[in-house]
Amino acid sequence: MKVTLYSQYFNHKISRRLGRKVPIEVAKKFSDQKLQDILKSLNIDFEVREGHYPRVSYEKCNIYNIEGNLKKSTVIKIIERKL
Repeated sequence: MKVTLYSQYFNHKISRRLGRKVPIEVAKKFSDQKLQDILKSLNIDFEVREGHYPRVSYEKCNIYNIEGNLKKSTVIKIIERKL
């Protein structure tokens, strides 16, 4: 199963209405390098590319394409706990 994560899910500068998926306290600790380290530590295959999140199309963000058998919500919760 393929899952797509946008770095905007963890951006503390945007509201939940615009797509942030984690609490603001957790989002303030986020960096793209930390996310890549977490995914590597979980042995998850992923690919990173630049793009735009549809709700905030005026800002560039990183798009993470993840291969695995986990649901998107599960992956986000794991990342939230590790941040």
